Amino acid sequence: MDRLYLTIAAVFFCGGFIYAITSLRSGVYKKSIWNSLAMFLGVIFQSMFLAERGKVHGRCPVTDLIEILIFISWAMVIIYLLFGSSYRISLMGVFTSPLVFLICLIAVIVPFDKEAAVIAATNKKVEPWTELHIAISLLSYGAFGMASVSGAMFLMQERQVRQGKLETLFYHLPPMQNLAKAVFRLMLFGVVLLAVGIFSAEQIPPSGTKHAIWPLYVIWALYAFICCLNIFRGVLARRLSLFAVLAFIFSLISLLIIS
Repeated sequence: MDRLYLTIAAVFFCGGFIYAITSLRSGVYKKSIWNSLAMFLGVIFQSMFLAERGKVHGRCPVTDLIEILIFISWAMVIIYLLFGSSYRISLMGVFTSPLVFLICLIAVIVPFDKEAAVIAATNKKVEPWTELHIAISLLSYGAFGMASVSGAMFLMQERQVRQGKLETLFYHLPPMQNLAKAVFRLMLFGVVLLAVGIFSAEQIPPSGTKHAIWPLYVIWALYAFICCLNIFRGVLARRLSLFAVLAFIFSLISLLIIS
């Protein structure tokens, strides 16, 4: 049943993306409820998938890399739905949905780690600090992911301006100033969340379940450094956006070590 929920979620994310791209290519794109509705329904079925996996494990459903990626993509969509309208970046869903769809598709095809599931199921003791650490840390990854999406949108818009070739998509993207603000604030939000995640990891008792968290310190330091640099000295929006994209790729690679 869990894979069925994930498949339905993938269909909604793919449908929303196709609808938006088709409208953009026609040159008459208008903000529509359908794209947001597709994202909303997609995250509902993602939530149902996570709930089913949570019942299987008896804890936060992040026992392998696939489940971790699903949780991060779920967090990205939640952040988009909650804060996207604040910066007039509703079109961000067009850039978010293909990434989330790809993650869902991979999760549908790739089998879950049965060994990890068995270990999680046999260990009935749930450590609150461990659960808090996992959930908050992955939510921070969701914030970093949305910062990278905003950064990619900024870089695309900035490239068209430099080349003097303004395509249809350019006129529907939010103002570059809004995107630059969104990139920084999403990164700062992620830094705060990850700090809480790291703090909670340090509170896990010696008998609790632990994993390598040094990559989290590295990631936090990178994002915290660029945020402080932007606050006290200012960073060019282009460089900030490029950092957001590259840093998120690095963060995803770090999951191979953490998981």
